Amino acid sequence: MNAVKYALIIACFFLVACNPLSNTETQTVEANVDKSSGDAALKDIVLNNDIPKDYWAGQWRVINIWAEWCKPCWQEIPELNEFFVTQKNTQIKLLGFNFDELESAELVMLKEKMSIQFPILNQWPEVWTKPDIKGLPATVIISPDNLIIDILWGPQTVASLDKGIADAKGVVENSLKEGDE
Repeated sequence: MNAVKYALIIACFFLVACNPLSNTETQTVEANVDKSSGDAALKDIVLNNDIPKDYWAGQWRVINIWAEWCKPCWQEIPELNEFFVTQKNTQIKLLGFNFDELESAELVMLKEKMSIQFPILNQWPEVWTKPDIKGLPATVIISPDNLIIDILWGPQTVASLDKGIADAKGVVENSLKEGDE
């Protein structure tokens, strides 16, 4: 009977760990940015790097933060893979980041095990402030100027990612208009 209690407690812990505190909360964070070297530095920390140097220039970045032990993370992988394929030749680039910050060799195996088709960062880029992650999965939207514009909490779909990016672009456009006034 005690084993069942412990198993239930552990299962509840993992369910809580995967759920964000708030699905509607947004967070805008300004990154400490060295715009001159940011794109080059980013290129150097992508796992299995076969990306051209100009891949990041002027691009929006969507960073999905995931973990192997997070069931909703597994569930959203097909949607993320589809989003990656549909955005491949656009100015929106999808990357993954492992919450547990595994070593490169472990990440390569886990990427294959989880059927992740998009590039994975093997460390968080210094050009971006690392956000406070309140639950998994979390998807960070970063502007071409390396500013974290929004964080989407919970599993995403192609439609929710498209909407999140459109909303983030609207935030940037509005702030530019306000700056001109």
